Amino acid sequence: MMAKADRNTAARAAVTGENHAQALSWIRAHGLLHGLAPDAASAEQQALEAALLFALTRPIGGLHPLPLSESLFGVAKASPGPGDELRLWPVTGSEAEVLVRLLPSRTSDTVPTVSGVAGLRWVRDGKYLALSRAGASERVLLAAQPRDVRGAGRLSSEAGLLPLWEQADTALEDTPRRVIDISLAESAPAWSRALRRPLLAREVASHWTSREPTLAELAGDASALMPRPHGPASRRPQIVHVRSTRGGTGCSTLSVQIAYGLTRAGRTVVLVTDDAMLRHVVKDAADDTALWHEPFAPAGGGRLLAASHGYYGEHLDVRAAEATSRGEVVVLDVGGRPPAELAGLPAADLTVVADNYRARDWVQVDVIDRRPEQVRVFAALDEHFARWWSPSTEQADADRLRTALDREFFYYAMLRLEAPDEVDVYDVADAEEVEEWWDLGADGTPSHPDDVLPPEGEAPLDLWRRHFLDFITPEGQRRHPDSWDAVRDSWITHNRLRNLRRLSPDGDPIEDLAVRTSEFLATAATEHGSQPRAATAEEQEIWRTAKLMQWLDAQFNAHLRHDAAHLPRSAAETVMAVLDARFLAYGPHHAEGFAALADEVRGDDWWDAAAAARSLYGASFPIPPGPDEDADVRQQGWAAFLAAVEDEGARRHGEVWSEVRAHWVEHHRWLEQDEREPFAPTETELPALRRQFAAALAPARTDGVDWDSVIGRWVAGVRSDAARVRAFDDLIENRQRPGTGEETAAALLRSVRALSLDPQMPVVLITNMYRPMGGPEAVAETAAALRGHGVVALCTVPQREAFEELLFAPSTWNDERVRPVQEELGVVVSTALKDARKAASGRG
Repeated sequence: MMAKADRNTAARAAVTGENHAQALSWIRAHGLLHGLAPDAASAEQQALEAALLFALTRPIGGLHPLPLSESLFGVAKASPGPGDELRLWPVTGSEAEVLVRLLPSRTSDTVPTVSGVAGLRWVRDGKYLALSRAGASERVLLAAQPRDVRGAGRLSSEAGLLPLWEQADTALEDTPRRVIDISLAESAPAWSRALRRPLLAREVASHWTSREPTLAELAGDASALMPRPHGPASRRPQIVHVRSTRGGTGCSTLSVQIAYGLTRAGRTVVLVTDDAMLRHVVKDAADDTALWHEPFAPAGGGRLLAASHGYYGEHLDVRAAEATSRGEVVVLDVGGRPPAELAGLPAADLTVVADNYRARDWVQVDVIDRRPEQVRVFAALDEHFARWWSPSTEQADADRLRTALDREFFYYAMLRLEAPDEVDVYDVADAEEVEEWWDLGADGTPSHPDDVLPPEGEAPLDLWRRHFLDFITPEGQRRHPDSWDAVRDSWITHNRLRNLRRLSPDGDPIEDLAVRTSEFLATAATEHGSQPRAATAEEQEIWRTAKLMQWLDAQFNAHLRHDAAHLPRSAAETVMAVLDARFLAYGPHHAEGFAALADEVRGDDWWDAAAAARSLYGASFPIPPGPDEDADVRQQGWAAFLAAVEDEGARRHGEVWSEVRAHWVEHHRWLEQDEREPFAPTETELPALRRQFAAALAPARTDGVDWDSVIGRWVAGVRSDAARVRAFDDLIENRQRPGTGEETAAALLRSVRALSLDPQMPVVLITNMYRPMGGPEAVAETAAALRGHGVVALCTVPQREAFEELLFAPSTWNDERVRPVQEELGVVVSTALKDARKAASGRG
């Protein structure tokens, strides 16, 4: 097989002038189905090619035909393809000399004539100029650049000619074009064949300056050059799908680099990628409306064709089908498309999966748990209960409606706090607003735990509730006729009880928690494989009590956070807390601007404790004191602040203002040192406040729960290890180590399996990574493990690192940092394709 390939390669190169790599690449792509040097398929293409070679054989003004010693009138080699494909290479350095003889010029004779090929124009196509005649689709690619056209213009002027190729109007050239087409009509096939076989034609072309060539003198070795119905081209091209499980993995960039890597190895490659990437690859193409492009390819390599499948891949199936007739390897940039969208594509011989580097895939964490055994038992119960947690019963329609009203009333109450006058719940005249309001949280988003109403005694909540309920009842009865009456009669009491417990609209009552913990312990606690052992009955009771106390902690902390302004304290302490909040909200470093407070402090809201507390909600609390060197600045700020509020404070709180003025600075300094928020109670005040909070709660009547004992221990601040599990986290050590090949392979396979590939499909996994964890040995070990799961190669090229700093322009594809990446990818994919073909032959 190798000997035949070498003979065919040599036979083609002997007539076309191609180098060995170019001829071999063509043979691999097309075999002998079209012959080794195919003739042009259409008469129109033959006419164009005949006109080109005829122009090179005739003198133009003072310009004589180029010599035949090294070329066919300046054409050093050709690459004829099936159909009407033809590429020409002038002798290096003679591009302008060839172009001045081909492109049309006007002589300065008394009766001016058109020399060159009448109507011929050029456009840039990568590293070629596409030569075609105005109004015709036939073309020939000439290896030259616009600078060579400029050189041809200078040569034309020096020869006394007027270049016509920049003119849009070709009327002057119409008659000469028809004359030459008629005169060459019979001999066009011979002229065309000669241009396609320049090395063969050069031997017999010395008389063509005065006569036409004949097909007989261009036959050559007919047995080698004629088409034969067998050879490598009888195989279908090998198809590579480049896929990913998500966006952002560099799939399109990887597709381009694989295509370039295969081209460097001498293959004829067809790339179908997205529109944005194709614009980078063929950035300098003159005809950006063409479907297929031959972009800048690596020197000395094969051939690369590229097309776009559209911005959203809408033309992927069409371009993929076209690609199968254009090269020996087709690279399809499939991306993250689901399998259903790939059904119309050519079946893949190899899938390349692009995936991001994730350190956790290459690193394993060994947990060293030094917590006491009982703490680990409690932690296991916490973990299993969190997974098991679910409502004891499905909420009835009425219960769901009450919860929705709780959520909507919270927003209404917040509005009333800012606008005490009676306001509407929604605009009944706005049908869209009414419909949106009555969705009642249809998106399922729970309320925030901090969505807590004001304390019952600090706002006219019952009055607001009645107005809220009266307003929505007509629409509620229409929308919920079966449950509205029950909801209307019970909701105010229901909402008030939840507020006394400081529950958000979606917060769970303590009775529900007690029931669920009991159900969990009764039916499932010993079935979860608790580590290091199952919990004893005593440990179960300690754990359940801890869960109830944690509920109390959470709700009591919400009570302190939201109701701090209403806690019992003296009038002077309340005023000082208001000043604390206002000073912090305004900022401790605005000494020069405190005079501006003179107008603000006259408002009632500024001195309202609840409003002052709300002004700090959601803010990052600036309590920690500044550095020592700022002490004087802070002292000046406190003094300026007091001076700014002095007159209004004395007017409003004359009975306590002297005490406030005398003690506030010291009070605020201690607040900063203790890192406490304004209005927050001291540690000595907490037990009494806990008792007040617990007294407002109805006892949790659940079998097996000693409510009095739970409350007593909670008020006293007694916390068991079950309630302090997180306090032992510093005894857990997480030790990182490189993952074994099997461990890392199992992690990487998640991406492969997510694509639902055929189990027989060979896969190459490309991971974008800068440094493989554990060095090359880890990659080799992981690759060996992956081979047992159908992944034939693991490549960890530094893809992202190599390309991030480069502009996506054709010239950068040969950047020295990019070339090794392309070559590595080309070798990996070539080897995988070769093995896949062998395996397929074996199965056949």
